[in-house]
Amino acid sequence: MPYILVRGNLASYGHRYPWRVLVSGLKAADIEQLSRFASGGYCDDSTIVYLQHPCVILTALEVLGYKVVASSSTSVKQDYNEYMWTMRKDFAEPEPEAVIKAGKFF
Repeated sequence: MPYILVRGNLASYGHRYPWRVLVSGLKAADIEQLSRFASGGYCDDSTIVYLQHPCVILTALEVLGYKVVASSSTSVKQDYNEYMWTMRKDFAEPEPEAVIKAGKFF
């Protein structure tokens, strides 16, 4: 899946865990790359919670090759300034020979 969704708050929730960023749609290899960041675990089968400021996670995702393609306010909790970012990662195109050998013609 080339698209992921990132939702996070720009204002602090509290003192112990001031920020929470939910990331949906990551592949296992990307989750492994982000394992050095504090995590609150999974909130469902495709969403992992990071206990970091959104800028930290967005920057880490950019290093992994993701680019922001859209953003908006979620207005779920207006007091916490929550925002959502849609990010996209380009995957390498298969070599033409590999496509022909696999029997895939477009």
